Amino acid sequence: MANYIVLGTWNTKHEELDFLCEEIRRRTHQPIPLDLSTKKTTRHRNMAVHHSILIAKARLKEIAKKMHLSGAISLGGGTNLFMATKLMEDIPLFIPKIIVSTMIVNSIHNFQPYKDILYLQSPCDFGMLNPLTKSILTNCVTILTSIKEGLPRPDKPSIAITGFGITDGCFKAAKNFWSKKNFHLVPFHAIGENTMAMAELIRMGFFKGIMDLTLHDVMDHIAGGAYGKIDKNRLHAYLSMDLPAVIAPGGLDTIAFPDGHSSLPYFRKRKRYHHDFRWGIKAKKEEVVKAAKWIGNIFKETHPKNLIILIPLRGWSYPGEKGREFHDPELAGLFVKWIKKYYKEDSVIKVDLSINDPEFGRVASDHLENLMQARG
Repeated sequence: MANYIVLGTWNTKHEELDFLCEEIRRRTHQPIPLDLSTKKTTRHRNMAVHHSILIAKARLKEIAKKMHLSGAISLGGGTNLFMATKLMEDIPLFIPKIIVSTMIVNSIHNFQPYKDILYLQSPCDFGMLNPLTKSILTNCVTILTSIKEGLPRPDKPSIAITGFGITDGCFKAAKNFWSKKNFHLVPFHAIGENTMAMAELIRMGFFKGIMDLTLHDVMDHIAGGAYGKIDKNRLHAYLSMDLPAVIAPGGLDTIAFPDGHSSLPYFRKRKRYHHDFRWGIKAKKEEVVKAAKWIGNIFKETHPKNLIILIPLRGWSYPGEKGREFHDPELAGLFVKWIKKYYKEDSVIKVDLSINDPEFGRVASDHLENLMQARG
């Protein structure tokens, strides 16, 4: 028998929430109701919502101490979507999480970006149980109870690698290297959502080594790009654990935005690269320095010993290669100058390759293997 948290505002959606609980019981599992109800008043409603979230978070923590949680499900409108998302932030990755709401499409900007929550747009509202909502909720419970929960137990150890569309030319060579060593190589898209998930998986002990070859999301975080929803845990996770790691400034020359983004006009005087429906904007030297300082300050906090920083001199991205839009040899020198202020010089290694050269993937893998063997 599995235990499933049922989140919702029982004062307004009790019919549907009770139906969810009954559907879970019908499958011989235990529903655990967690009420998010607030008083329906326009005055100080925001405070009431946040107060309810805090109470529910504390209750969720108590429940998790007493029993194993197999998943969570929630339903409602915009307020419940916001509250349920905040609650599900506290549930680890690979524990099934489903939110069904009438406000999914309109509220994407509020979502916790890296959590593996399944969001389902409801074609009708809640508050009056009917054949449509019964069908929707039955399907949701079917999905919830059929998902295998828990972090996978791989048959061999895993290495994490970060990449981006304009930096992953070295992936195939890296994969071949680690396959021969009997390791899984797990890729993460350096766009914030994926790399923050990587950080949580690192904290959970999933990886033996890190190939953080693309720091594009750090640049977007620094310069206001569209794919920089990160905090210092992005690097702090593995550096504080002193996991063997190889870092490279892949994509650190690029700020990215999708077509039509409101910030694009502010960068109209800069060099651009049109990738597909996304634009790359060339980073300024002062932004590269700022990124180096941001990374360096995490080095100062964590004092890593099992770290190599590789600097590809022939380009940090496809548009950064010789003859392309962002080619700028001065960036490498500038980044090296500043990063050496925060980390030991003999561990900052220049490589006469592009980040997209297959040989760079082999060189980075070789350095990581040496770090792992030295650590034992």
